[in-house]
Parts: sequence; C-alpha cells; structure tokens
Amino acid sequence: MTPDSFRRLLDAWGADISRWPEDRQAAARACLEAHPDLLVPLARAAALDAALLNTAPQIPDREVAAAIAAVGHRLKTSRQGAGRAGRIGWPLAALAGAAAILLAIGLHGLPGTADGAAMMTLLFDSDLILLDGAVR
Repeated sequence: MTPDSFRRLLDAWGADISRWPEDRQAAARACLEAHPDLLVPLARAAALDAALLNTAPQIPDREVAAAIAAVGHRLKTSRQGAGRAGRIGWPLAALAGAAAILLAIGLHGLPGTADGAAMMTLLFDSDLILLDGAVR
C-alpha cells in the first residue's frame, strides 16, 4: 500500500484501522510502520473522529418516544379519509415523518433551537402535501 492510498482510506474510513475493509487492514498497518510520517494524518483523523462523536446530540428517550408517537398519529390521520390515494400516500407520509425526525435530531444541538419535543411539534404541524393533492 502506498502512502497516498493509506491517506485515501484514512479519509474514507477514519482513524480506526480495524474499521477499514478487512483485506486492507494488514497492508495499512505495514504502510504505517514503513512510513511513520503517516502518524500525523492518522492523529488528525483520530481528533476529527473524536470531535464528530462529541458533537452528536444526546436525545432523551422520552423525546424519541414522542417523535415516534407523532409519526404514528400523523400516519393514522393521513390514512383516514385518504381514499384510494391512501394506499400510496401512507408510505410517503412515513418517509416524510422519518425525514422530519432526522431533521429534528440534526437541529436539536444547534444554538437557538427549541428542545426536541417542541421541534417535532413544529415539524408535524407544518403543512404536508400528500399524493392525493390535499394539504394537511
């Protein structure tokens, strides 16, 4: 393995070589031994990995449960009266709900945002346009 290919794998997989593809791990370790200057980018990648782990928001279980309940309620109400389009519309509503949850989780840690439960309320009270064209 060349130092350049080591750096590409480092960029793609992070600093923990044990998480890299198995067929590349032994070659990566040998390359690291042969090129000790690669310890610098490895240390930088380890610092980045640690920073990314520390920035993940800690979301309480009650907020996750509230989000799941909100998706269930939204699915239930979207199926009622949706008619023929309801068979197609509910999977899209589920996808929209999942996307809303991911968005709320992503926004949860930003300064100035509401707490997770309030964020979910805002997202689920916003207008949705389903396949039948109705705005809910």
